[in-house]
Amino acid sequence: MSKPEVARFSDSHYRRVVYGLGPYIADYEEQVLLTSIVRRWCPRCLAPRQSLDDDALCQCEAHREALFEEDTFSSTVLWSEFGIVGEVVPFTNDFTRADIHQLIAPDLLHQIIKGCFKDHLVTWVEKYLHHVHRKREAECIMDDIDQCLAAAVPFTGL
Repeated sequence: MSKPEVARFSDSHYRRVVYGLGPYIADYEEQVLLTSIVRRWCPRCLAPRQSLDDDALCQCEAHREALFEEDTFSSTVLWSEFGIVGEVVPFTNDFTRADIHQLIAPDLLHQIIKGCFKDHLVTWVEKYLHHVHRKREAECIMDDIDQCLAAAVPFTGL
C-alpha cells in the first residue's frame, strides 16, 4: 500500500499502481468490533448521542494513537470519555494508508432505513397520537395501523 506495483490493464498498457482499501460496509455490531469502539458510540465521530448536531472531532487512527501515547488515560477513561476499547486493536492499525474510521460506511438497511423509519418515525407517531388523543383512542388508531400493515400482501421472492 506504499510502493507502486506494475500491473497490466485491460487496454494492454502497463501502469504503476498503489493499492488501497475502499469503503467497508458492515452492520453496526460489526462496526463496533472493527473500529474497537464502545457500543452506542459512533464509529466515525466523537459526538455524544444526545447532541449529534454539534461540532465534534472525527474518530481517526491519529487521535486514537495520541490517546494511547499519552499514558495518562486508563482503560476506564478511554472507555467512558472517548468510547474506545483499549484492549482491541483495529485490523487496519498497521496499514500505511488505511484508517478504519474513514473506511466505515453506514449500513443502509439497518442504520438509515430501519433507524430512521422504524426506530424514529414510528416512535414519534406513537408519541404524537398519545399526546393528541386520549390513551384509548390512540391505542385504537395504532391497532388500525397495525391491521393495515398486517393485511398487506407479502412480496415473496424480493
